[in-house]
Amino acid sequence: MNSPIDTALRMAKVSPLYSEAVLYGTAEESGAAVFDAAGEMQFDRMGQTYGYADKSKETVFTASQTYEGSHLVTVISDYAPNGLALILLGDVFYVVHSVHSSDVLGVSLTLDCTSLPEDEPPNIRNV
Repeated sequence: MNSPIDTALRMAKVSPLYSEAVLYGTAEESGAAVFDAAGEMQFDRMGQTYGYADKSKETVFTASQTYEGSHLVTVISDYAPNGLALILLGDVFYVVHSVHSSDVLGVSLTLDCTSLPEDEPPNIRNV
């Protein structure tokens, strides 16, 4: 019998809604975060899956505060959400800020993220 996550991954592979996503966590050595010579945090690849970005938040602008580029990004994953730091979805990196929700089967996570500018790529230690 197939697990719920296997079924979701097979569905996402043929769905026009989902695209390939790569998950990254903060690079660690001996339990401490790893930084490069410039003091930038480094990231390690955790795995590959499928996901999508809900950009409906982009249509809500207010004149009283600065828009921060917040998105809800949903990924199919069985990784612990507290280990996720970055998501590469298409050509866009998203920084994970918090867990928004999860489904009852523990198959998908919806995360509150902000997108990184294209000219500021993160420091990926292992691609």
